[in-house]
Amino acid sequence: MIKKSRMILSLGLVGMFGISGCLPDEDFSDVKVKAPSPKVSLPLFNTTLTVEDMLQADGETGALRKNADESYSLFYETGVQSDPVREYFPELPSQQFAESFSLERDAPMFNLTPPPVTFNGSIPFDLNDLTIYDIESSQGTLGITISSDYQHDVEVKATFPNILSPDGEELVLDFILPYWNGSGNSQQEVDLTGYRINLSDGEIGYGMEVSIVGSGQPINSTDEINFNFSLDGLDFEFISGNFSGIQVPIGADTLEIQALNGVVDGRIATNPRMTLSFTNSYGVPVSPDFSQLYIGQIDGNVVRLRDSPGYEFFDGGFTIPYLENRNATVEAETYEINDETSNITEAFENIPSGLAYRFGFALSSGENDTSFVSANSQIEVGVGLELPLEAGFDLTLEDSIDVSFSELEDVKELKMLLKTENDFPIDANLQVFFLDGNGSIINDGNGEPISLFEGEEKLLIAAEIINSNTGETLAANRDLPLSATIGQDKFEKIREATQLLVRANLNSVSEESNRIKLYSFYSIRFSLAAQVQASFDSE
Repeated sequence: MIKKSRMILSLGLVGMFGISGCLPDEDFSDVKVKAPSPKVSLPLFNTTLTVEDMLQADGETGALRKNADESYSLFYETGVQSDPVREYFPELPSQQFAESFSLERDAPMFNLTPPPVTFNGSIPFDLNDLTIYDIESSQGTLGITISSDYQHDVEVKATFPNILSPDGEELVLDFILPYWNGSGNSQQEVDLTGYRINLSDGEIGYGMEVSIVGSGQPINSTDEINFNFSLDGLDFEFISGNFSGIQVPIGADTLEIQALNGVVDGRIATNPRMTLSFTNSYGVPVSPDFSQLYIGQIDGNVVRLRDSPGYEFFDGGFTIPYLENRNATVEAETYEINDETSNITEAFENIPSGLAYRFGFALSSGENDTSFVSANSQIEVGVGLELPLEAGFDLTLEDSIDVSFSELEDVKELKMLLKTENDFPIDANLQVFFLDGNGSIINDGNGEPISLFEGEEKLLIAAEIINSNTGETLAANRDLPLSATIGQDKFEKIREATQLLVRANLNSVSEESNRIKLYSFYSIRFSLAAQVQASFDSE
């Protein structure tokens, strides 16, 4: 990749001298600017391209990592986690229950205060086919209404042994129903936040202790005490039961893999390694589905990651640990995907563009398991991908440089001059095209792209590796400028060009050097200038 640079070609003599001054003395020192003259030399740029310039990684998910031996790896990491429990856990339905009790006696007048009468029963819970043993409530409202047909003062003590307060006391409510020339009633509401509801039998027990103070009015066997129970908005902070088939959603996403700036084709890495780290704060066994992990390549191909023979990670044979009790420490479990366990080498045979993934998990309690979920339970997945930059490189890079020829008049000839110094042990074929304002390559009269060099000239000679342990090289130099000339006819076609498109193919695949490492001290130095022969008025 070549750094982008913007330089306007101009015939203004002050501008030309100013531009020429930006080159060091040793570059193109043989080209002198004299005015008036039919030839001028205009430097476009002078730059050094290092490994850091060629490589990039997204600052949020990726990083260029320098290893201990000064070589490089690309490392990408990201993390995903399941949605909050309340987003997908089945809703706990509202509960309604009503019951009536009678003394079952007739009397023309009643002045007694007999011992309390006790009624006991149970309230079945509808749980939408869930098997729940215990709920610690994070919210919910319990409503109890007691009404009486008796023309007497009535007191009721309602006890709910399955509903325990935050202090661990069973819920007891007292109701007083005075007689006011008709039936009486009393209602209470309880905020269940912090309460615990025991549903081990699938129901809630209750007891009603009824006391009647006689008023002298008659009583009938049809007179009743009416009990109405309602529970609304129940949610949990902690819940235990037996949970099976409940899906834990983690949405599909893509980890963009940005490997080389401007790479349009090629290979960069051998021995890619991926790690998946799982943290499960559910107290429930989990059935995972890892069948939807794909590596996209810049040529448009997509490769699904699969197990190598003898491994069963993608086939669901990987067990994710879960909490055995509420106070247990959450432990992470890591699985490495490499060339031994999977087809990851095949997936990275071409330049990768991204890792697309969708993780599937389902709560899967065994038949006799007592499992639990808390409001903070989630499954987290950490994704790490390392691409050691040691390979047989065959890369095609592209980048552009902004230029303008529109102010040049009567151009007879345009010559491009190029000097290079290469520390990389990689040969390169380089070509330059001209782009119009729409970014399209400009063609000649035969519809062929106009290029700076005829054919593919090998302009960057690979440096010689002199120490394979440290990667030290002997730089390959081009001391004299390599030149390419564009005549007047072609220049008129590229006059409106707005950019130069530089395309380089770096190729280390050969019998002598089929694998190399990229080291931090490798660089390529470019000096590029334009020499214009034109007719112009010096006044």
